[in-house]
Amino acid sequence: MIPIKVDPWLRDVVCDPVSKTSVRIEDDRIVSDYGRSYPIAHGVFDLRALSCNVGITGELWRKGQSAYEEWSTRAALTSGEDYARQRLGVEEVYHSIPVCGRCLDVGGNDGRLRAFLSPRQEYVSIDPYIEIVNEPRSPECKRIYPFLNEPLNFIAALAEHLPFLNESFDTVHMRSVIDHFLNPELALREAFRVLRTNGRLIVGVFVVGGKTGRVSASSRLRGVAHRVLAHLGFSRFGDDHVWHPTYSNLCRLITLAGFRVQETHWQKSEYERVCYVLAIKASAQ
Repeated sequence: MIPIKVDPWLRDVVCDPVSKTSVRIEDDRIVSDYGRSYPIAHGVFDLRALSCNVGITGELWRKGQSAYEEWSTRAALTSGEDYARQRLGVEEVYHSIPVCGRCLDVGGNDGRLRAFLSPRQEYVSIDPYIEIVNEPRSPECKRIYPFLNEPLNFIAALAEHLPFLNESFDTVHMRSVIDHFLNPELALREAFRVLRTNGRLIVGVFVVGGKTGRVSASSRLRGVAHRVLAHLGFSRFGDDHVWHPTYSNLCRLITLAGFRVQETHWQKSEYERVCYVLAIKASAQ
């Protein structure tokens, strides 16, 4: 189990995820100023605004989230070589686009982004997968990410309903998550809200067609085959994503949310199929 903490600076910026108003922390719950109550379980603030996941979009997200959580459990058996390769593969990204200042890691899982932060950098991971903190970490994983034994600022929350006050962060980081969100547009607008002026948004995601934008005929056929197999009941061919953006789709959405795209880094270890977009929250005109 990952030890959980909530640093004083984090307590100061926590708010109700729906009303964005103040909360008070009691023994085993968080109470908003309009009467809503949220649980605290084993030290984890459970500030997930939605729980029923009803409707077409909600049901689609729930299925995808369930598939991701099952995959995450299996991925805990990854070998030490795989962990080392994963870490090495993204080191180039964070040399090119460093994570600056106080960081909100949306969909941050067990906080492995800390490998690329300074030791005293203020950081919090939020994720709807509250059980991630209870999943065992293999010795191989802890060898590559030794800080997983250290306490983690972690809050269970949704990207679309961030439980933080306006202008609380310098960087909002979203890696391999925007294509899993219930509503990517709302999530980006929430990121804009909690960032300070000139704050940095970093979005890393696999994009359809990669850097060139071209999708080969074989890739299209493979996608069709996977959808057919998933429909026939072969769950391992299922798709736990709710969105498959192209690079232009992604940049357009980021821009519409109020950001200015400043830089894009194409991850070499992923054959330039994964991009990391750095966007800036500009001051009001």
